[in-house]
Amino acid sequence: MVRRVRFLSLALFLALSFAAISACSSAAPSDPAAKKDAGGGANAVALIDGQPITQAQLDEKAAASLMQARQQEFEARSRALDVMIGDQLVEKEAKAQGTTPSDLIQKQVTGKVAEPTQAEIDQVWEANKNRVGGKTKEQVQPDIVNYLKNQKASELQKDFIKGLRAKYKVQILLDPPRIPVQVDDDPAKSPVGARVTIVEFSDFQCPFCGRVEGAVKQILTNYKDKVHFVYRDFPLVIHPFAPKAAEAAQCANEQGKFWEYHDALYADQTKLAVTDLQATAERLGLKADQFKSCLESGKFAAEVSKDSADAQKAGVSSTPSFFINGIPLVGAQDYQTFADVIDRELARPVK
Repeated sequence: MVRRVRFLSLALFLALSFAAISACSSAAPSDPAAKKDAGGGANAVALIDGQPITQAQLDEKAAASLMQARQQEFEARSRALDVMIGDQLVEKEAKAQGTTPSDLIQKQVTGKVAEPTQAEIDQVWEANKNRVGGKTKEQVQPDIVNYLKNQKASELQKDFIKGLRAKYKVQILLDPPRIPVQVDDDPAKSPVGARVTIVEFSDFQCPFCGRVEGAVKQILTNYKDKVHFVYRDFPLVIHPFAPKAAEAAQCANEQGKFWEYHDALYADQTKLAVTDLQATAERLGLKADQFKSCLESGKFAAEVSKDSADAQKAGVSSTPSFFINGIPLVGAQDYQTFADVIDRELARPVK
């Protein structure tokens, strides 16, 4: 058996690994009454006075929970697959070098972990000294040292396995769950027909949607013609200014300035009242009367509602939510998280 590098759980520093909340969420609006099955009850999962509730209706109602369950199942398999691949690669490399897996790990990982410097220890202490229940630095320093050494070992192991994956030409064939999402006729960037299509469902009032903009811009810059990016609206019920802001962006799109308007709204999410929306349009050089008439008439309210309905069908319950070739990615993720998924998609054989 391969001796894996173990990483200690430091109760003292639980705060170091708090899961970051990276999405705005809200209970989805109640669905309209389920339609009766005109086909005589095929695929019925329940009957009420002889009238069926179908499997399709059930799946639509449970879309968000089903999406989450599929994603959790895939992630569990992915983690297990990573461990299996790592174990077999280490065994293969150890055999090639005429050594044991344990000795190889000692040589390439644990044996390379240096003692942390006092400056590194002090940095962790300063960042977390208010979370240790009144203990002194001297009392917690051994735990800090273990934390830093385990962190370094984790990085070394990751790099070592990454090198072995390249050496032995590892291919991942486990396919993530994919959810069909329509691009509709919503604003888009980069060419149609690119290898990767990203559909974002977003909310102009959601702070996490604003936070992810930097990563999205970096993706569009670095991948250029390899990614087709589509922006769709999903204003949450907890954000009262979001629906009208979404309509305003569509009014700007009517005048050919969607992306300029989009960027302006995310640049200052405190300016989303109707008067602010009109002022932003004027500042960007839009025809003020046309924009005002469009916004006041609710011309694009149905379009925003359609986006929201499509989002709910796809299982979206929070923003921002992305679908990369149908693969869901939820929350204000960093650039590398997007890039990892995109790179895997680009590496897939063209069918």
